[in-house]
Amino acid sequence: MSQVGYLKQIARYNLAYHFKIGKPLPDNLTISITRACQSACLTCNCGAETRMGLVNTSEELSLDEWLAIVGNIDWKLAFLTISGGEPSMRRNFEAIALAFSEQTRPSFVTIPTNALTPSLVLDKVGRILQKSPERIVWHVNVSVDAIDVMHDYVRGVKGNFQKCMQTLDGLLRLRERYPNLRVGVHTVVSTYTIDHIRQTVDFFRNMPLDNHISEIAEERFELGTVGRDITPYEEYSSVIPFLKEALGTRRQGRTRRSLRCVYYELVAEWTQEPRRQPVCCMAGLASCHITEKGCLTSCCTRWVERGFMGDLRQANYDFKQLWFSQEADKVRESIKRQECACPLASAAYSSLLISPKSLLNMLAGYLF
Repeated sequence: MSQVGYLKQIARYNLAYHFKIGKPLPDNLTISITRACQSACLTCNCGAETRMGLVNTSEELSLDEWLAIVGNIDWKLAFLTISGGEPSMRRNFEAIALAFSEQTRPSFVTIPTNALTPSLVLDKVGRILQKSPERIVWHVNVSVDAIDVMHDYVRGVKGNFQKCMQTLDGLLRLRERYPNLRVGVHTVVSTYTIDHIRQTVDFFRNMPLDNHISEIAEERFELGTVGRDITPYEEYSSVIPFLKEALGTRRQGRTRRSLRCVYYELVAEWTQEPRRQPVCCMAGLASCHITEKGCLTSCCTRWVERGFMGDLRQANYDFKQLWFSQEADKVRESIKRQECACPLASAAYSSLLISPKSLLNMLAGYLF
């Protein structure tokens, strides 16, 4: 999108949010293609539900249903995230990923992975890259919350850290063949890992990664963590310098780094006042989430409990029908009334990019 086009987009979202003028379509979409996961994380309940047999993948959207949904998305996205559960466990993961990326032409496609099955992840990412146009840039982020046995403890699977390293090594070799692949590490900052962040940042500092990003652990309906003591409210600010160091200093990717730096400051502000939105939240307006069963939600924090905007199956997979519905408007009004507040990264990026104050802070970070 051109700079002029981007400024118009900012104006559209601000007019819709502040004055209810227009109903722009979202440019930031996350899709959860499966609930299944092999982990047993202390900061997420998806793996535990899978192990207990509570995840029925036969109830999830079929490939044809995903294709029907994306067939009704006729506008360009800025951000597309393909998540889970563990997305590589989805049998037709590649077909869904390629269909969404080719139809929506996003500037960034992000795929997170727990890396518990390195060969499966590398095989599926390799097949995507073989068929993907070079103009689509794929960001594959391996989840690493700490080093060695501490990571295994938090993720609940012995040997997980070594498999992460195997996956990273394989992805870096794939990057040599496919210049549109970006390889990164994603670290969850939780009450379990807060004291290990510096060690984790130092460990990956000298690896030829494209990024090392982080997100604070939080209570989410999606992850089944509501009421769980996993958020390091008081300690988070102390690790921001390390999180910023992890972003590196290379000229390439400077814009994204400045966004991440502003995001970390937003999270720090939120930890001091968890009931207040640090910036106007654009979830349900500029960003949204589609669940593995076809529910359209404002985000994965509110999820279907408080962010339900409609069922795509019942709407004949017509995204716009739900997006312009009264149910969606109710969710947006609830968010605007600040009946929720969180630092969810995927939604926060859109909110920051639409906030004039945050954009100025990003510009300062970019220049200096």
